[in-house]
Amino acid sequence: MGENQRRKAANEAVFREVNERIEKLQRPFAVAERQPLNIVCECDRLGCAEPLRVDLAIYEKVRSDPTLFLVSPGHEDDSIEDVVDTGGGYMIVRKRVGEPQEIAEETDPRG
Repeated sequence: MGENQRRKAANEAVFREVNERIEKLQRPFAVAERQPLNIVCECDRLGCAEPLRVDLAIYEKVRSDPTLFLVSPGHEDDSIEDVVDTGGGYMIVRKRVGEPQEIAEETDPRG
């Protein structure tokens, strides 16, 4: 994996960490009001901050696997990940075996 791919993986890790902080702030409201979380796209595009609305249960399912990320449709990177599920306005992608998966696991904020 080249330096460009490592940079992309680092970008994704940053967005995932941002979403973890958002989730902590929004969780009480989301649970009480049965509302989705308002998070940001976890793609590898520098400067992307597209909003995503994701049910808390889906968010928790994704966070239970450090190789999964939530991205806007069209923001998946076929060179390092595969789409495993789609929802209303978002896609769930899994990092491929090898360095992409290793970086995702090493930067897991819940790990």
